[in-house]
Amino acid sequence: MSTRSLADALSERLLDTFPADQAYTKADWATDAMPGPLRHYLTHLLRHHHRREARQLRRARTDWVDYDHPEMEQATHSFLDATEQHMQVPRDQWTDTLRTAARRTTNYLVRPVPTLRAFVFEDAAGAVPVPQVQWRMRFFGPYAYLRNAVQAFADKQDRDAFTPDAFERVLRRVDERMTADFDADRWLDLLDPLFDTARCATDRPQVPLPLLRTFFEQKNAAPLVERLTAHGRTADADAVAPDTLRRLIDAAPTQSSSPEAPSGKRDAPDAPLDPDLHKPTDEASAPRSNSSSEAAPEATPMWKQFEQDASRRRTETDASNDDAQPLWAQFQQRPADGSRQTNASSPPTGADSSSPSDGRSTASDPDDALSALEREVFGPSHTPKREVYVDALFDGDRDAYRRVLKRLRTVDSWSDASQIISDDVFRPYQVNIYSDAAVHFTNAIEATFR
Repeated sequence: MSTRSLADALSERLLDTFPADQAYTKADWATDAMPGPLRHYLTHLLRHHHRREARQLRRARTDWVDYDHPEMEQATHSFLDATEQHMQVPRDQWTDTLRTAARRTTNYLVRPVPTLRAFVFEDAAGAVPVPQVQWRMRFFGPYAYLRNAVQAFADKQDRDAFTPDAFERVLRRVDERMTADFDADRWLDLLDPLFDTARCATDRPQVPLPLLRTFFEQKNAAPLVERLTAHGRTADADAVAPDTLRRLIDAAPTQSSSPEAPSGKRDAPDAPLDPDLHKPTDEASAPRSNSSSEAAPEATPMWKQFEQDASRRRTETDASNDDAQPLWAQFQQRPADGSRQTNASSPPTGADSSSPSDGRSTASDPDDALSALEREVFGPSHTPKREVYVDALFDGDRDAYRRVLKRLRTVDSWSDASQIISDDVFRPYQVNIYSDAAVHFTNAIEATFR
């Protein structure tokens, strides 16, 4: 059975449970009949359409209404909050939406890396900004370590965007290295969403054998592929249950002792994952030296290292010290007597102020040169990541970015500035306040009041 066949079988069963005679909200599919990965995809799809609806409403504004008036702002926030609570998949689009979601999630569960590449860069002509990459990756719930790897690589390399090839190289390397030391328990935990999806599609707690082989081939787990192939011949089986798969995994030799894959030398399984994320993109797929594997005879498995690294990053972001605590808490605690320190006459620093991401010069901006406005708001020593801010914090609305900067330019205290960020950025655009873009943006503005 192919992924397409499994997805179509899943769609047909779900259409029996969720017939196309009504619109559906996220509350409707919060049942065991809907597999977790598909439920996650549909829920994020509603978030995606909510962002689009909010963006269209903002773009429909005219100067005939004072949208900056507090009453209008409060009404807008209330309206957007209510809109989020009442998002739905229209009745006439339910069938196509469900089938598309089933095919994409099933493909992702079996072949995550090529599926992510095709999905993330589906409408892109070139590189895609990191926040947009992360937003599109969040359509898929399982295998969160892939999203973490992309963000970690972008942070360590100070990347603002990914090309398709660089994106795929990072994911393939991490996907293979992360699972190189998995035991049966870890494999079965990773495969649980696929077994759940197959159960909902076929009413059997088994995954078709061809799909499992493809899953392990994607991770270069040759011994397990061989075991599954042999099992299919000897047992004349077309599907595998978890208990059977556990037995096959326990009987297979470890990947570290397996022969080299035909495509080339395998990375040493004990080589630390973190140095990979420091490498330039064009080296991301190059083989590593064996010296790192000899440094520690009992090195921590790759998956454990990555979990520890992710935990450290969360701890650093959520630390209780004043500079790193959650931004909402900072907004409540910052004093209102901070004095602003700006120097609008200083020359711009960095190419971003003179070379906007869209290639247009801002020198003739009728409202004010955007680069000069950024220098005044962020300070002369800070190089704003304009493209990242516009995409991650303003849904790509450059005019909204400019309007917020103009408002920030007029205030004299951090307390007032933080309120603008909260009311005009975080709430209407539903920004994750712990995201790198949000933290970077807020800290940069706060610095001008120190």
